[in-house]
Amino acid sequence: MKKTTHPITNIGSVSLLMIFIVLCLVVFSALSLSGALSEYRYSQKIARHNADYYLASGSASETLKQIDEALDAAYTAHPDDYRETAEAELTRFGSVETDPDSRMPSVTYEVPIDDAQSLRVTLTLNTSAEMQNGYYRITSWQEVPASRWDGDDSLNLMTF
Repeated sequence: MKKTTHPITNIGSVSLLMIFIVLCLVVFSALSLSGALSEYRYSQKIARHNADYYLASGSASETLKQIDEALDAAYTAHPDDYRETAEAELTRFGSVETDPDSRMPSVTYEVPIDDAQSLRVTLTLNTSAEMQNGYYRITSWQEVPASRWDGDDSLNLMTF
């Protein structure tokens, strides 16, 4: 008599389908975990940047308050020679750059946010006729790179 031998492992289509489904679930869960960790790191980076920005913005507001007080002192002391007195008052601030010679005199200062960015504030001083609107207008309050980018985009394609 012949004995028929059957394979020990009988893998049917249902078992193959279950293995495929489990593998898909493992791959998708790994991808979702990777995406969640990436989003978490990005949100931490954004939160740190926002905290640094608002800290720098508060410091810029303090400097603006000091500039406002200096301009007020200059205007109340010498309303006729306001621009010259204001320039002399603003030289007390080391980080403040003034441009009094232009048609629209301006004051610019920067507050560092982090190693890569700074907050640059530009004020345009009002003339004596515009003093009812205040001593200045804020014309710029923006993030700028802390260092200049010097891109070397030249290519030496042919050298002789």
